[in-house]
Amino acid sequence: MRLLRWAVAGALALLAAGCGSSRQGTSSVPASSPPSYASEPFTHEQVLVEKGARLVVADGCSACHLSGGAGRAAPSFMSLAGHRVKLADGRRVLIDEALIRDALRRPGAFAMAGYDATPMIRAVQRADLSAHPDQIAELAAFIEQVGPE
Repeated sequence: MRLLRWAVAGALALLAAGCGSSRQGTSSVPASSPPSYASEPFTHEQVLVEKGARLVVADGCSACHLSGGAGRAAPSFMSLAGHRVKLADGRRVLIDEALIRDALRRPGAFAMAGYDATPMIRAVQRADLSAHPDQIAELAAFIEQVGPE
């Protein structure tokens, strides 16, 4: 929800910046500045979420984790953060940012019941996430942000 608010605020700021631009100086109304919430710099957490969103798309995670419908190959990011899930080994865990980070470091250790972990394990190995803690932090921030909050 927070990510959506920032996306809407950004879109509104862009619209406000372009309003009246086709009249090229014929307006007697002074130019207005965008609202402060649209022009303030992103927080560190917001930067992580934005970078994580880019990685999710660039690395192809979105194909499985953001698609809807029955017979998904992977659990939706919407059903992860903040939810209790059953793992393939029978454990029940609460998905929080720490667990997401650990699962990105060691995906085989957190295989969810009902899903084949092989594609996730291969994707993490291909991305060499264990060598990129910054990307793990970005992905975890994005995945947690997409949760139910």
